[in-house]
Amino acid sequence: MPISRLPFTWQTASTFAVCCFLGGVAVAVGVHEQRVDSAVEDARAQARVLDEERTRLEETLAKAREVSQVSQDVSDAESVVSASAELAQAATSAAYAAEQHHISVSATAAVPPSWANAPLGATTAIGPYALTPDLKIDASAVLGEVSSELDSSLPDSSSLTEPSATPSASPSADASATSDPSPSASASASPSATPSASASTDATPSADATPSADASASPAPTMTPDEEAAALADLIDDTEVSRVLRGQETDLETVTATAARLEQASAQIDAATRRIEGTTAVLEAATAEASLERANLTLDERLKAVKATADSAQGMVDAVDGKVGDKATIKDVSKARQALLDLRETEVDRTDADAVDATVAEVRAAVTDLEDAESALYKSHQAWVTAENKRRDAENDSRMAAYDKQVSAAYASRRDAYASAVAAHQGGWTGTPTGVTYTNGNVPSSQLCSLSFAAGMQLQCDAAAALEMADDDYYAETGKHLGLASSYRSYSAQVATKASKGYLAATPGTSNHGWGMAADFQPAAASWMRANGYKYGWVHPLWARAGGSKPESWHLEFVAPNVGLDLPSKPDLLTHVKSSLQG
Repeated sequence: MPISRLPFTWQTASTFAVCCFLGGVAVAVGVHEQRVDSAVEDARAQARVLDEERTRLEETLAKAREVSQVSQDVSDAESVVSASAELAQAATSAAYAAEQHHISVSATAAVPPSWANAPLGATTAIGPYALTPDLKIDASAVLGEVSSELDSSLPDSSSLTEPSATPSASPSADASATSDPSPSASASASPSATPSASASTDATPSADATPSADASASPAPTMTPDEEAAALADLIDDTEVSRVLRGQETDLETVTATAARLEQASAQIDAATRRIEGTTAVLEAATAEASLERANLTLDERLKAVKATADSAQGMVDAVDGKVGDKATIKDVSKARQALLDLRETEVDRTDADAVDATVAEVRAAVTDLEDAESALYKSHQAWVTAENKRRDAENDSRMAAYDKQVSAAYASRRDAYASAVAAHQGGWTGTPTGVTYTNGNVPSSQLCSLSFAAGMQLQCDAAAALEMADDDYYAETGKHLGLASSYRSYSAQVATKASKGYLAATPGTSNHGWGMAADFQPAAASWMRANGYKYGWVHPLWARAGGSKPESWHLEFVAPNVGLDLPSKPDLLTHVKSSLQG
């Protein structure tokens, strides 16, 4: 019997041992899986916190960019340049921290690159972050405290063993001091609606976004555990982290190290965010102070210019001297001028930037109103100048029309006198002309006038003037001048003519040629003068006509020596007025 029981006892023991071993293995496996699952949940919780920190950093950077853009208006202020440099360095540090953990954020420089190397130092801040109107802020001290915390949270590659992680991603031993790694601490946190790294790179947070400590305030889209895990895995561009968050990693040590890395990343992003918040506050305060100083300087400059502007406006009113198309424009300038002057008495709180800016705006608006009034006055004066010159042109036209009428009447009167004289002296001129003190053939040179169209010919000046008019009309009709054969003859010339022509020549001392009041014309000219000479006081004497005692078709005599031309004086014409505001 004992021999027969031995195999049974061995089999039983073997079976029992195997069962125990398998049971222990099962228990060990179960415990391991439970620990891995717990570590995965811990890592996911840390990923949620990191997502919140990334979102907060994005919003903080948006605020920093907004403040930085405003600061550029006073970029010549030393305090603003210094604070801007602090902010640029803080943004650069944030970008570096995010890069070390493969997290994409828009951590671009919030200020122009040229400010990045500006000196750091103490800044006097006035603005919404100041507790008093004049608050001294030591930028170095404020940023130094945050910077020290950021430096203390930098990863230590010797604190953890991470087979596949990069050296810069190693967590520090005291990382938990900044962020709570437990799942319960972040259970209410929700991943961002678009957690992927690539999507957040180009995203620009709203300028007025305000970070919220409680992410549950905004309900997140409903996700299944697997969808949430995938979304969290996309948050960091790291294969190992992605495997852990997706639940694909079974090595407990790797999962635990990844959770620590995520916690460390949250701590660094949080520190970077707070540093940016601090530098943004300093820049905003410095900007407010510089803006206030600039506003006060601007106000001083504008108030100083008020008197000169007002004096210029008064000078404009004096220059136009009431010569405007619309009298109201003068009153408008005076009213706008006084309104501008009154602003010099305005009480302004020089420590209130809004009050100073409002007063500057009032002065600017008052200057604009005055300029508009001056422009209207200028146009009104120009309208008066145009209207006055138009009136003067009309008056000049009227005066010239009256003058031309008088001139025409004078010429008509002379023509009538010529015609009357010709009618009264059809037999030609007889006797001595009235007022003559010299004898026939001895006319002094002062009483003789040359003819412009007949070289060498002279006549008594009244006769010459009348023949000049006849020549003008003859030339207008024929294009030729009157042809003359003989004009004034001195006594000796009459003697010579008598000797050569005999009875055809008058007795010396009796010829009208001797008075300079007779002329012998070429045939064509003689024919025209016989027909038209009466208009000019010239007559073809009866004795010289065909059938007369001594027919001479070429001989005509001037019979109107006392007929003059009584022309009126030219009128005084009005000159154009010029604008008093030219230039």
